Amino acid sequence: MVFLMPLYTAYLAPAQYGIVGMVTVFSAFIYVFINFGFDVAMSRFYFDNPSEERRRQVISNTFLAWTIYPAILLGLLAAFMPHITPLLMGDGDYWRYFDIGLLNIFFTNWNAVPFMIMRLDHKPWLFSWFMLARVFVQVVLTVLMVVVFRWGVYGVLIGTLGASFVMNTASLPTYWRRLTVHLDRDLMRQMSVFALPALLNGAIFFVLKLSDRWFLMRYQGQTEVGLYTTAFMLSQPVYVAMSAFRMAWPQWHYARLNDPAEHKKMVARSSTYFLTLCVFMMAVMGVIMPILVRVLARRSAYWSIGPTALVLTLGTVLYSMYFVLWVGCNVAKKNRMIPLITIVASAANLCLNFLLIPKYGMIAAAWTTVIGFAILCVLVYFISQHHYPIRYEWGRFIKLSLATAATLGAAWGLAHVLGERTSMPFAALVERELVKTPTIALFPLVLWMTGFFTPGERQSLSAFASRLTKRGGPAAGVGRASAIHPADALSDDDIAAEHEATELEAAAILPLAEGDQTSI
Repeated sequence: MVFLMPLYTAYLAPAQYGIVGMVTVFSAFIYVFINFGFDVAMSRFYFDNPSEERRRQVISNTFLAWTIYPAILLGLLAAFMPHITPLLMGDGDYWRYFDIGLLNIFFTNWNAVPFMIMRLDHKPWLFSWFMLARVFVQVVLTVLMVVVFRWGVYGVLIGTLGASFVMNTASLPTYWRRLTVHLDRDLMRQMSVFALPALLNGAIFFVLKLSDRWFLMRYQGQTEVGLYTTAFMLSQPVYVAMSAFRMAWPQWHYARLNDPAEHKKMVARSSTYFLTLCVFMMAVMGVIMPILVRVLARRSAYWSIGPTALVLTLGTVLYSMYFVLWVGCNVAKKNRMIPLITIVASAANLCLNFLLIPKYGMIAAAWTTVIGFAILCVLVYFISQHHYPIRYEWGRFIKLSLATAATLGAAWGLAHVLGERTSMPFAALVERELVKTPTIALFPLVLWMTGFFTPGERQSLSAFASRLTKRGGPAAGVGRASAIHPADALSDDDIAAEHEATELEAAAILPLAEGDQTSI
């Protein structure tokens, strides 16, 4: 979506992009019910029995759940879409756009079967090649439809649908021999019961993440939705980093559950490192946001999205924090309260959307998202700590906040002095960005001055800097000798072993691990 943003903003007016945004958000909502939480169930039951016969049955049950049932449900929705779209879009003939979106959901969900198998069978390279191929195919098809054929909104939607169909067809040889026509009814019942909480939580979570589009459409119109959708796309680099981290981190730290004290230290320290990456990315984006907007958004009608994109980036950082604070619930297998706290955060988000969006538009939608995720973080923290206490490094989190505030404050102050505006001539904007960019160095400088880094981390960073500047083999040798485990800087007394280790199956990974990674 980021690669295609210059194309979309060049060939689609904000109101047209608003249609794309509404189709996308509606599709994301329907996908929750089409997926039915079977990504979680497939992971859990795939590792119950290592025999190939049993795994073939798990794959086949998932395949049937993701093809037969979706075909029926999506077919009914497509038939009634002329009556549904007026509730979403108001007057107008929009149902054809949404029918294309529904067809795309069918092939996207079907294509999730081979992608899940690749991950469960530990084939990251095959998975990565297919994902890269998907990007390539979608870019080529969308450029063809939008630029060559000039199909506008239809071109965007058909390009996405075409990529889903092509990749679904290409991936069939990777798994079709593992399918069986026999339906294990007892296994299907067990998998459905296991998947139900994930389905409920996904539906509730949708309200928190995406309901703001409906309020914007209702009170501000298609143009505001188009601008907000563009701002949302611009905020996604942090989400991409979070998704990559989330695909590897659970298996990594769960492997240390046999030593609870060590596990808690590892979770606390790795959470600090991950959040450091997230807030640093946000700080960099805040500094260079004007030039990002000008490069990625080709029409001047889109140039007002910068502040909203940065606020949405903050929301994604809080979403990342929610993810790491959720560990305690997962370790203790106490996830039953998660749907409840999601309801609380979503209800607060809905109320704020209703109060603020009619008057303040997309910037209010961005801030209500931030508030919703903040509430979610607080609630999940206390629940997780009750079941599996972890001493997170809150002092270091505060220092990260100070570094971010100093970096953004200096950049914005300098921009004000220089008279920088996103709408100014491009050459003048580049000159001011070059002057402003060095403020990024404030981020690591503030961390260093406030004592953010542990002695071991300082030593490793110094050795790394020495190697970069080619100033000495001895220093580099010391750096290698002093390379520390992420948790080593904490004393053994920092965290008490308060619970016995909990044995987890490989599938005891966050209930939204797959479903939440759909392209929205």
